[in-house]
Amino acid sequence: MLTRMRLYSFARAAAALGIVAFLCFAALAQERAPARAGPGFPDAPGKDVLVSKCFQCHGPTMWMALRQDRRAWEGTLYRMVGRGALWSEDEIKAMADYLGKVYGKDAK
Repeated sequence: MLTRMRLYSFARAAAALGIVAFLCFAALAQERAPARAGPGFPDAPGKDVLVSKCFQCHGPTMWMALRQDRRAWEGTLYRMVGRGALWSEDEIKAMADYLGKVYGKDAK
């Protein structure tokens, strides 16, 4: 009887360890997966920063309908910093420049 209890306890511990290992590997795989831009994202300076930073939380269609000038995009990005985004000022500048150029009020 004692042997069965030990075996059962070992099996539970092994199953828990297996689940933890699976979740860790899944999390690492997601972090290392390259961010993909959706169709229609033109190449321009700042695109790579935008894709790597914003696509962690947002989908590729987030910017398609919203048209703002560069200053408004910068305000939006700083609002995301207030919500927990960890970006440098250079990254924010690059993303605001890109969004203002490609998804600004006057962009085609």
